[in-house]
Amino acid sequence: EFSDYECPHCGRAAPVLRDLEREFHDRLRVIHMHFPLSGHIHAMPASRAAVAAGRQNKFWEYHDVLFEHQSALEPANLEAYATQLQLDMNRFRADMQSPETEARVVADRREGERLQIDGTPSIYINGRRYPPALPIARAQLREWVQEEIDNPPARN
Repeated sequence: EFSDYECPHCGRAAPVLRDLEREFHDRLRVIHMHFPLSGHIHAMPASRAAVAAGRQNKFWEYHDVLFEHQSALEPANLEAYATQLQLDMNRFRADMQSPETEARVVADRREGERLQIDGTPSIYINGRRYPPALPIARAQLREWVQEEIDNPPARN
């Protein structure tokens, strides 16, 4: 999924994807790709913070907190969430500012641009993009996942 932490549609899609991941266990793996939209001023810092949390093995926990608190993504909030998850704050702050963190977010964004993504969330399953349906309907997405599991694409 290409996603933006400030996007309300992504906020509604995130728990649906997490539920499906739990339901399908080892047959579905959700991969978050950072795609901060230029009109969302908090999206890039939130993505950087999620990457920094990931460096302490807390990416998904931080990801979920960001989506639970989409209306509170100011720098003080990002730090508070890191404290709440008991991250090493010195390391978190350093990782937030590191060139490697920015490079990770930029690389995800460039991949989305290469794929000509024009909005978020953009969901791919087995390399196939599914038509944007806003809001994301759990039943429809579950059907798409099941179809891909039952009929995986041929590999060369």
